[in-house]
Amino acid sequence: MSPRPPKPKKQEFNRSVHGARGLFSSAVYVFHVVNSGLPTFSLLATPLALFGLRTTEFGVEAFFCISGFVISGALRRARSPASFLTDRAIRIFPVLWATILTIGLLGFVTRLEGFAGRSVGWFLLWLPANLLALPGFFHLPLYHPAAWSLSYEAMFYLACSGGWWLASRRGRATFWLGVPLACLVLALYPRAIYFLAGVIVAEGLIDGRWAAPFTRYPVAMLLAFLACWRGVQLLSRPTPLTMSTMFEWTHDMRLPLAVLAFAAATFGLAGLASGRGLFGRFLRLPVMQYLGTISYSFYLWHPIVMAGVKHEMMVTGVVRAVGPGAQAVFFVLALPPSLIVAHYSQIVLERGAGRWLRARLHHPAPLVVRAQAVHPTLTGVAPAGAEPLGAVAAVSGGGLDATAAAAAVAAAVTGGSDTAAAPFSGR
Repeated sequence: MSPRPPKPKKQEFNRSVHGARGLFSSAVYVFHVVNSGLPTFSLLATPLALFGLRTTEFGVEAFFCISGFVISGALRRARSPASFLTDRAIRIFPVLWATILTIGLLGFVTRLEGFAGRSVGWFLLWLPANLLALPGFFHLPLYHPAAWSLSYEAMFYLACSGGWWLASRRGRATFWLGVPLACLVLALYPRAIYFLAGVIVAEGLIDGRWAAPFTRYPVAMLLAFLACWRGVQLLSRPTPLTMSTMFEWTHDMRLPLAVLAFAAATFGLAGLASGRGLFGRFLRLPVMQYLGTISYSFYLWHPIVMAGVKHEMMVTGVVRAVGPGAQAVFFVLALPPSLIVAHYSQIVLERGAGRWLRARLHHPAPLVVRAQAVHPTLTGVAPAGAEPLGAVAAVSGGGLDATAAAAAVAAAVTGGSDTAAAPFSGR
């Protein structure tokens, strides 16, 4: 039997981190509105305003930080590498599969861009890879425009469980193989470095007094992270950030900016996780806890809902009628159905299907599920007796792949602009 990692000092459910899920998923929603290609007010179209608004895309990286933070504890609580991977699969796959099949069904019914000229055989050919969240990390046709980040999550989970399994058999010798390999992967997939930021915070590696001046101001640190990482993205153009590597950054300012962005994100997460100050109280508000609970479903469903809302706005003449207010109207009209779909997805797929699968597999509920049984505000609905409520997966920000079925949603949400597609291209 595999030796387990050392027990954490305490197994607490961090409500500030949970509320941050809601904040970061909302940021991704804002980015999709800004990147929709719809008319907006001139004040919001200035270079400075766009610089700030488009940093909301990096809710993706912020969620990678949360994943690293959460998974560090999840590994310690897991009974074995296989148990850890089972928990991750139960959390991710039900909603992912439902959204992918919905995109396929709607794509073949509407024959929108991405499905025009495609056969059912083509869809079925790449369906297993998409259901396993492989496109993104691997250069394969991507059906769901936001699922590229889940492939990063999946590779992170596999790396964690694989490292645990190897360490149990090879001991310290694994270190000499694992560290260089991890550095190479992070250099090739720079956005994945933010998993490491979460692990650093979870392991208490910046708990010293030296870090206090930085962790005391999490909002400032997170804003600094967004600005520096946006600088890296702009300097990488026309290459999308997901297609760029750190090897290319060594000749200009991108590498120093990336180091600053990583440090700021790490300090920002540490300050956020402490729960201190007004920001901590804001993240623990009931509305933020609820948004944190539905954040995974919201992340995967909202691009589909937004595509439909935008299509109706265009064909009914709403976009023409409201002129520069089109983005604001789009934000207002697409948000309620996105929240409603996410709410019921969390109940049926995350909670219901997750509970059913755990019962069949005799798999214990993770910490976040047990916490939701104690705090009804985390779900927005009262718990049924003493039964634990639904699981919430770590959310990654969205992305559009230029290939295949993803274009159906991508074109509808972004208007097919190059600037919209670039940051969402899967590797």
